[in-house]
Amino acid sequence: MRRKSPIPLVIGAIASILIVVALFMMVGESREPDTPEEVIKEFYRFEQSGDFGNAWELFHPEMQNKFPKSSYIQTKNHVFMGHMGVDEFEVEVGKIEKLEKFTFNEEGLTFKNVRKAEVDLFFDSQFGELTISQICYVALEEGEWKILWDYSF
Repeated sequence: MRRKSPIPLVIGAIASILIVVALFMMVGESREPDTPEEVIKEFYRFEQSGDFGNAWELFHPEMQNKFPKSSYIQTKNHVFMGHMGVDEFEVEVGKIEKLEKFTFNEEGLTFKNVRKAEVDLFFDSQFGELTISQICYVALEEGEWKILWDYSF
């Protein structure tokens, strides 16, 4: 009886292991941060559904410092749902523009490589049809795009 060589089996096993390792590495590296437009749209989808807590999570840490989470949730509910009598609203996100820098506040805190878009919110409220236009900025923070508003006044 002739013995079969184990070499093809060993080579096949090593090749399989290398392929699996390469696939895991490619999947890990190919994960791009969400696009600025996706983050802006996700933020306003949370706002539309009244999920202000998850919307707040998409804020840049500087925005989170400006609005404690519980305060943000309470104020948004109070103003939009309470005073304005709004149950739902439509959102339109404009074209994303790249900025070399963006000054966040009057103290001069500046971010580089920022994106911005004009966002229009359309409300059917107890005061009639209202449109609020807001410039929404996003900056990379630890590899993720995060929401900022302009407080440089």
